[in-house]
Amino acid sequence: MNLYSLAKKFPNEDAALLHLIKTRWPYGVRCVACDHDKCWLVEAKGTTGKPRKLFQCSDCLYQFSPTANTLFHDSHLPLTKWFAAIALMVEAKKGVSANQVKRHVGLTYKTAWYVCHRIREAMQEEKSTKLGGESVTVEIDETYVGGRKRGSGVKAGRKAKTVVVGMAERNGRIHLQTVKSIKNRHVGAVLKDKLNPDTKNVVTDGAKRYRGLISPEKHTEGNHRRELYNKNWTSTQTVENAFSLFKRGIVGNYHQLSAEHLDRYLGEFCWRYNRRGLQPWMFDMTLTNMLNKKPLPYKDLTF
Repeated sequence: MNLYSLAKKFPNEDAALLHLIKTRWPYGVRCVACDHDKCWLVEAKGTTGKPRKLFQCSDCLYQFSPTANTLFHDSHLPLTKWFAAIALMVEAKKGVSANQVKRHVGLTYKTAWYVCHRIREAMQEEKSTKLGGESVTVEIDETYVGGRKRGSGVKAGRKAKTVVVGMAERNGRIHLQTVKSIKNRHVGAVLKDKLNPDTKNVVTDGAKRYRGLISPEKHTEGNHRRELYNKNWTSTQTVENAFSLFKRGIVGNYHQLSAEHLDRYLGEFCWRYNRRGLQPWMFDMTLTNMLNKKPLPYKDLTF
């Protein structure tokens, strides 16, 4: 959903609130405390004196906000601003920075950063998701994210880089994840967790580390030197393209990322890439995830 369509569909706060309520409770509002199905809408004054709409349970009399116990929890931002930020993030192929959200939506940088991370939390694949299958070819490779540290020398810059393992189905989904090192135990843990054991063909470059991690009968090694000579880079082209797209996002939008939050950005990128043919529905998919996930306190992001 683009910003023009968003403004037409949700011209005011009431329209946005009604859509959120219908998305969270498609079969009727239920109490978040006792799960009772009889609740009514009441108005009360918040701590700032502004009126706020709450639900009250007819059984336990508990009052709760439509955004209670969700990723919107304890937010004082208008839903129209939240919706604008969601629309920006789901439509940005290479991501959107907190500074851009700050300028476009009208927020402080701190608020924009927190909003983006809560939306990013909703744009993460389920941990049980695996790539591959009986008739699927999966490419696997690794890359390094990071750069030189100004005034610290080349060696310090190399140590500051973060290893990212990438897996990509040809014409399908991708998974990017940081690992501590390229040692077999670290890379192997990712393959064990994310690679479907029924995958028929797994393609890598010529790195010897994969020989002990992938069964020989399903493993195909590429030869980049020969591919460059023949101008036919085919072995790991899909996963290499995914790496390139993510790095263009860092250079052009984020400029720099902290290693502590890198997996969140990778997860957001993969979620959006894996749904690249579902743009008209990505806004509502993200909104649904935000309403189904638990709150993300600010202190959990700042460690």
